[in-house]
Amino acid sequence: MSATPPTPPPQRFTLNAPPPVRPLAIAAGTVVVGAVLLVLWHGLSLPLAAAVLAGLLLVLGVALVLAALLFTARLRTEVRLYPDAITVRRRDQERSVSWREITEVSLTHPRLALLTAERTGGVVVVNPRQASDPVFSSLVEEVRRRLDADRGYSDQPLSPS
Repeated sequence: MSATPPTPPPQRFTLNAPPPVRPLAIAAGTVVVGAVLLVLWHGLSLPLAAAVLAGLLLVLGVALVLAALLFTARLRTEVRLYPDAITVRRRDQERSVSWREITEVSLTHPRLALLTAERTGGVVVVNPRQASDPVFSSLVEEVRRRLDADRGYSDQPLSPS
């Protein structure tokens, strides 16, 4: 009775954009100014233009928060490394390529491109963080290791003949 060994789970790398601190701070300031202006309008009986301006500032601040969070979420990329393939998922798009189909690899920050012979195939991983991001560096190293293993290369130094 021979049982087939279970396939190992894929190794996952999630590349997230840095938090949008500056847009969120600007949005918070805009909302606070709009709220203060609205309170002053009500308390000091300012003209209706002050209330309209306060409302616009509040709406602008909320819209900026939503836009910042949406753009940050859209930059999220998940990479799954299987024993025989790599899968990249970004937004609602998913693309897989087997290790043996990959003919060319290029790394130009912020892009790791794994191309196939057709040149129309392949996958591209975009790093939304700095070049020194440890998750992206680990991903690049693991891709290198898996490509080497697929092609039969080893990390052993050559012995003199």
